[in-house]
Amino acid sequence: MNSLKAICSAAVLGIAAIAAPLASADAPGYRVLQKIASEAAGTVDAMAIDSAARRLYAAREGGVDVYDVESGKKVGGIATTGAPGSIKLASDVRRGYVSNRDSGTVTLFDLETLQAIATVKSGGREPREIEYDSKTRRIYVSNSGSGELAVLDAVTGSNRGSVKLGGRLRQSVADGRGNLFIADERANALHIIDTDKLQSLGKIPVWPGEAPTALVNDTKERRIYVACGNGKMIIVDPDPGQMIGMVPTQGKGEAGIAAQFAPARLVMLYMPNASGTLDVVQNAKLTATLDQSIDLGVRSTAAAFDEKSGRLYVAGGTELLAIGK
Repeated sequence: MNSLKAICSAAVLGIAAIAAPLASADAPGYRVLQKIASEAAGTVDAMAIDSAARRLYAAREGGVDVYDVESGKKVGGIATTGAPGSIKLASDVRRGYVSNRDSGTVTLFDLETLQAIATVKSGGREPREIEYDSKTRRIYVSNSGSGELAVLDAVTGSNRGSVKLGGRLRQSVADGRGNLFIADERANALHIIDTDKLQSLGKIPVWPGEAPTALVNDTKERRIYVACGNGKMIIVDPDPGQMIGMVPTQGKGEAGIAAQFAPARLVMLYMPNASGTLDVVQNAKLTATLDQSIDLGVRSTAAAFDEKSGRLYVAGGTELLAIGK
């Protein structure tokens, strides 16, 4: 903790964010609106939505299934190798990316044709989350097993460098100002990287959060929301580099995160986790509070929010769940 002010701010927000009672997925307010049956074996480990193209991407071991969001019908697929770590879409360069944990590779595919373009080395062991920076047209791959951040060209997949950080790297977010913030599950901190020089600028502790895995970056308000494994969401101000708030949540264990912006400000955060809970956090006037915790009965961290329909998609064991009001 960097200052007494930050501690006090966290305490105030923590008191305000009293945990809501656990509700079922069909409780008033939120319910399962649609179920999309998986047509392939294996659980879905990562998801992404192209709201403009109305496509939902669901990555499982050995491939990515692509569904039409409106009908729920499968419209294509991409073959990959091994278990996926994450999937990322970059509509401006018409590319998609899937990290393959087992083989230490990243598969690039064309968003129009759904054809694989190349499979390249990830630059380390156990590649997990991928971040795309439209400013540099590069992707950043978090190699959790070796603690290396790899930088690849977003169009060709060619190597553009790496940064050895150690720890267990998870999701990263670019701020559009030349910095990248990376969750370190082992160090309980966010690494700060200068993306021009590919150098570390230090770390931001996320205490009292532990095992941070997933991030949402609100570039307009300059806030990073961090989903942690010990039932806490930490709010970080990246400019002074300190924690400024905390929201206690019901879920425990590894968590994913998806965000709803309406239209230019962050209004909701959705965090499915390994304990089978979906925590919904409301962000009103830069004050985040737990709105509801939903018992999904599904131990999943894969989620994606569709801006057009206002639905949240969460991966189930053999189906994808569309949740909304």
